[in-house]
Amino acid sequence: MSIMTNHNISQYTEWLQDKNLSANTIRLYLNVLDKFPSEFTTNNLREYFRTNLKKYEATSLKLQQRAFNSYIKFKKLEVEWERIARLIPSIQRKFFDTISEEELGQLKLAKVEKNPKIHERNNLILDFLFYSGVRINELVNIRHSDWQTNQLKVHGKGNKARYVLLPDFLIKHFNPTSPDYLFTNQRGSQIKAEYIRWLLKARTEQAEIQKRITPHTFRRSFATWLYRNKAQLLTIQQLLGHSSVQTTEKYIQYDWATVYADYSKLWKTTEQLPF
Repeated sequence: MSIMTNHNISQYTEWLQDKNLSANTIRLYLNVLDKFPSEFTTNNLREYFRTNLKKYEATSLKLQQRAFNSYIKFKKLEVEWERIARLIPSIQRKFFDTISEEELGQLKLAKVEKNPKIHERNNLILDFLFYSGVRINELVNIRHSDWQTNQLKVHGKGNKARYVLLPDFLIKHFNPTSPDYLFTNQRGSQIKAEYIRWLLKARTEQAEIQKRITPHTFRRSFATWLYRNKAQLLTIQQLLGHSSVQTTEKYIQYDWATVYADYSKLWKTTEQLPF
């Protein structure tokens, strides 16, 4: 039985929402915490991970670590994570799917909406995701008035504001005198992140693209697109709003298409050798 009370759950959920965590992440964290039976102390956590090493995969253990660490920060508890982390197996970083401008075009041609105006609005959503690098929760909260002095103000994780540059073909869709959200549904209300996730899945299937494309795929694709077009790493970091350039490097370094293209060059060169 969990030691969390309904009051704690409510306060903790609000705390996570203030940090702009997605509804899915919050649900996962709460599910993990609900199964922890003890007080959050160093010894209890060490015993928990020692007992469950063979029960869970490394990715699941890492998720549990993040959930526990998040709640500990919320409660301002003292825990020696360095003693606990040694018990948790490391995970080799995987390659992440990204999409090219050509695949973006394929997604825009795929039609899953009956109303042409909705299809056009959704294509604009895809363009914004690809050419701005904003997170999905940042996207749905953009208002017309956020476009100020040739830059877009977005509110990122931890309610931190940053400024994003946009190409002219996206800028023209802003009406700085309007207080409304940039993307709205047919009733004029703010569009939901869940709808955009559905849209990406439906468009991907319709376009027959054999990739798992999520809102974060667009964010990685934006970073990779900039990198391939010779943008400086610090520029990419600032546009993505990362606090560390190391985080930005990971967005690019583990792009499968880039690694595979570089790897293939070796074999093209080898084939031309006379021996």
